[in-house]
Amino acid sequence: MHLVTRRSFVRRSLAGSVGIAVGSMMNVPGFLRSAIAEDAPGYTWNGKKLLFIFLRGGNDALNTLIPSGDPAYLTSRPTIGIRSPDDPLTTGGTAPETPQADRAIDLGNGFATMHPNLSDLIPIYNAGELALIHRVGYPNQSRSHFDSQRYWETAFPRDDSDHDGLFYRTVIESGLHQSQVMPAVTFNRTMPLLLQGDQPLVNISNPSRFDLLGVYAAARQKHIESIAAMHGLPYAQRRHRDLTVPTGTRFLQSIDEIAAIPFSENDTADFLDPVTGDHLFPIDDASNDKGFSSSSRSFFESLKYSAQVLADSGCVISGCELGGFDTHDNQGGLNGSHPDRMAWLGWAMHALKTYFMHKGLWNDVAVVTMTEFGRTSIENGSRGTDHAEGGAMMVAGGGITGGVRECDPNQPEAPWVVGSSGSMFGVNGRYLSRTVDYRSVLGELIRDHLGIPQPQLDRIIPAYSVPAESLLNGGTAPDGIYIRGELGLLA
Repeated sequence: MHLVTRRSFVRRSLAGSVGIAVGSMMNVPGFLRSAIAEDAPGYTWNGKKLLFIFLRGGNDALNTLIPSGDPAYLTSRPTIGIRSPDDPLTTGGTAPETPQADRAIDLGNGFATMHPNLSDLIPIYNAGELALIHRVGYPNQSRSHFDSQRYWETAFPRDDSDHDGLFYRTVIESGLHQSQVMPAVTFNRTMPLLLQGDQPLVNISNPSRFDLLGVYAAARQKHIESIAAMHGLPYAQRRHRDLTVPTGTRFLQSIDEIAAIPFSENDTADFLDPVTGDHLFPIDDASNDKGFSSSSRSFFESLKYSAQVLADSGCVISGCELGGFDTHDNQGGLNGSHPDRMAWLGWAMHALKTYFMHKGLWNDVAVVTMTEFGRTSIENGSRGTDHAEGGAMMVAGGGITGGVRECDPNQPEAPWVVGSSGSMFGVNGRYLSRTVDYRSVLGELIRDHLGIPQPQLDRIIPAYSVPAESLLNGGTAPDGIYIRGELGLLA
């Protein structure tokens, strides 16, 4: 028998029955949520903001943050492996400003490099504002896209219960849904689970359609006033009124705030690299100075919107996704689908820093990448990689303590063993073993960047302070794997 909770029943029912004429406003059911969360105590927003990029499909950590000091890396990847620089790897803690285009970029810890198409990250890395974190996962890692994405987005690994999204709980537990008109916004085709819950939050596929549809401009204000008056009338309590009223109210509050953001602009100083004059967000032919393929444009458009809503409104959390990381076939080493996405991701980080610097916000924004799992250490017979375990995360921002984490054999207690018996093959002989739980990374950002107190973080991520989970201080995780705990990511 399939049991359906009250919450999931309401969600599914509303998806089929509610027909409000709002263009792609939430791609229901992501938007229609009942208002049942408790008031959040004692938190005052500190002005900090968070932008996430979810790399859908399982990004190959080993061709992103490359263990070049392990001789088994290239022998395990004869066609997709990236060769080390001609010069010996250095230990100075910085990357070369002009690296070789066909060689991995030396990261200055004597062991790790990164993909050459990530060269746009070099200035951010050398400024100490980019943390590159290897070997990230969770206990008893699933290799299913659907399941693992769910576990990342709810922060409940190996738990298929009907949980709200991690950033949704962040908004509710902190009270940001009460203090901000749009506490969190995503720009995707559908609302990601990260922001799904009972309160109405916002997902937008196209800001130009976040409005009343089929309404002439002259009549628009009358319709808005009519809706506002309707929701203010003292109607008697009716079934689902606690859902429909907050939904309409949130839409009315959000519609004008979204309309005030100049999403159509892309040629003013805000959106141009001050050194090269290149467009920061290549969203069409005219702005594609980087020569990226047209398949990148929807990502950069969503990225641009995500940055703008943080800069030009009271939004605290925004984000988007980049797909195409399920690279089973013809992944490519220097050229191909994965290298293309490395170039897009590197430029995206550069664009975000440049944009937020121009806006005076770089020190107040943290940018984090997420992906459901890494890929096999050994390439397959189709010159690709398969679903695996440990992955990689990036965290960038003016307040971030940068550097390479967990790809350094000299780190205290690091369980690296250079060679074929090392951590590249630490699980079943072909999977990168984890030493970092993604919840520790996201928990640090929620508490130390957004300023949400530890007691509330413990409700946002219920396992966070449980000693046996080792998320806070490190130790042996429930599946017997040693993990670091928090990494000290905030300057």
